[in-house]
Amino acid sequence: MIYSFLFMPREDYLQKYLEKLSRVIAAMFGFRDKGFPEDALRLVDGTYKELLDLDLDELAIMPVDKFIAIIKKESYSATHLELLAQLTHETAISYTSQNKSDFATGFYAKSLQLYYLLNQKDKTFSFEREQIMKQLSVIVNN
Repeated sequence: MIYSFLFMPREDYLQKYLEKLSRVIAAMFGFRDKGFPEDALRLVDGTYKELLDLDLDELAIMPVDKFIAIIKKESYSATHLELLAQLTHETAISYTSQNKSDFATGFYAKSLQLYYLLNQKDKTFSFEREQIMKQLSVIVNN
């Protein structure tokens, strides 16, 4: 009883943080959909700073393997990885909207690698995830 009580605040914090990531992804989509990709990128910059202690500019030029090493070090849950994959995907789409193809391609590649990592952690087959990975693979390899 006391043991579970000690860990309750951490679980609450993680749940609230996952909810926050979901809201950021939805807000990014909304900004981009309304033609404001720069606002989506401003929003995600703060999220990356809070989550990874890295800003958007650093992440944009960071090699994919270094990014994935940072993510692996954190030992995120499958839920967390899925939201990070969605976040990096939305970031890539926002850069595409701004015609910044080099940055976009880097984030598409990061998103694809996050989905691969997610598949390793979450053994549940997801048709939707597989479709997203196929689309990302086509983008990254062209």
